[in-house]
Amino acid sequence: MSLSTLDGTLHRGCGGRYALQTETVTMRLSGMAAEVTREFFRCEKCAHDQRTLEQRDAAEKAATEHIRAAHNLLAPKAIRQLRESLGLTLPQFAELIYGTPKGIVDGWEKGKYLQNREADALIRGLADRDTLELRAAKAGVTLPAVELAAAPVASASPAQPAT
Repeated sequence: MSLSTLDGTLHRGCGGRYALQTETVTMRLSGMAAEVTREFFRCEKCAHDQRTLEQRDAAEKAATEHIRAAHNLLAPKAIRQLRESLGLTLPQFAELIYGTPKGIVDGWEKGKYLQNREADALIRGLADRDTLELRAAKAGVTLPAVELAAAPVASASPAQPAT
């Protein structure tokens, strides 16, 4: 049901009409909570509540944004950028986060799922090369070659004996 089809419509059970209402609720996502105001429809006669998919999605999105800001969690775009900057595929990246299913990591990158604080810390830790290499060794993930900054190259000619 969409927002436009439910406002003022007849409730089949009692014959009353639905009207748009708002409420403040605490929503829990990934072990964290946020207080949000959400919309819903209530029958004016029998008080039956009905929420549309759009209303549910909007409330969840508001809670996700609030939690992400309150806990300083990486945004979906930042997670994807980190993975790409490391030259890792989605399955490789997922394996480095202690075998997290790649569908979950894909959901984090697309904003479908919200990572908890512990997962966020694991993701951030991959930005440190030593941590990345240690986790890759433990997980059996082959990392792409790192381009090193231009360093002075030793002379290829044999050393001259001192005279």
